[in-house]
Amino acid sequence: YLDGDEAGLKSASIEIVGMNAYGYLKGEAGVHRLVRISPFDASGRRHTSFSALEVIPEIDEDTEVDIRPE
Repeated sequence: YLDGDEAGLKSASIEIVGMNAYGYLKGEAGVHRLVRISPFDASGRRHTSFSALEVIPEIDEDTEVDIRPE
């Protein structure tokens, strides 16, 4: 472990299934930043957390994809 790795998550994976799930979530890909004032910090400092999100569609093997030669 590195300093500061004692708490929190290093990585997580989830699968979301549904109509147009990729279409709804593809705009969420990228780095997100959360800035908040922790109720547990007596000095009232701001705490900043970052997360990176990848949104990857899963294509069934029986799905045909036509690529036009251009």
